[in-house]
Amino acid sequence: MKIEIFPVGPFQMNCYLAYDEASKTGVIFDPGDEVPALLERIRKLDLKLSHILLTHGHIDHVAYAEDLHQALKVPMLLHKDDWAMAQNAPRQAAMFGLPPGPVPQMDGELTVQKEFAAGPFTFEIRHAPGHSPGSVLLISHPDKAVFAGDVVFEGSIGRTDLPGGNHRQLIDSIGREVLTLPDDYRLFPGHGPATTVGAERRGNPFLQEFR
Repeated sequence: MKIEIFPVGPFQMNCYLAYDEASKTGVIFDPGDEVPALLERIRKLDLKLSHILLTHGHIDHVAYAEDLHQALKVPMLLHKDDWAMAQNAPRQAAMFGLPPGPVPQMDGELTVQKEFAAGPFTFEIRHAPGHSPGSVLLISHPDKAVFAGDVVFEGSIGRTDLPGGNHRQLIDSIGREVLTLPDDYRLFPGHGPATTVGAERRGNPFLQEFR
């Protein structure tokens, strides 16, 4: 799995392009902004993407995802518990003083499952609410890669002061869904640098109760 990271938009949210170099197939995670640049990169690499996968429904992750959805004509998926939030993307934008983008239209939901096939990859999907009701982790076990959205960051965790957030629920989700993974699994968060499960288990100040 080749992974390219694109910090996009005013929140510098990490959009991830994950693909297989041999078959030139892949998926994209959270294309929340700067869609023309993302399309240019996809075309330059001559990739055929199978899905647009959304880790959750906050504005920085979904604001302009519909533009890419319309351009690629592939399924766009999000956990059902965040569908209403995503549908309110223009209102979310107004809360932060941002211009509204198109309302994202989902083709289906990301449900908890051991083997979700997307392009050349198979992901385990784990539900990890707390930052938002429908936050999910998408885990490629062969690649030891976790697309974590805003559940956990290097040395930090997702904020819980937005509608639908719950601090205790988020901590419990991390303990149950993230820290049960091996230490060498890489975490690709929605903001900031990549980290590992082990690094966060040992050093994340918000997760001291699990040490």
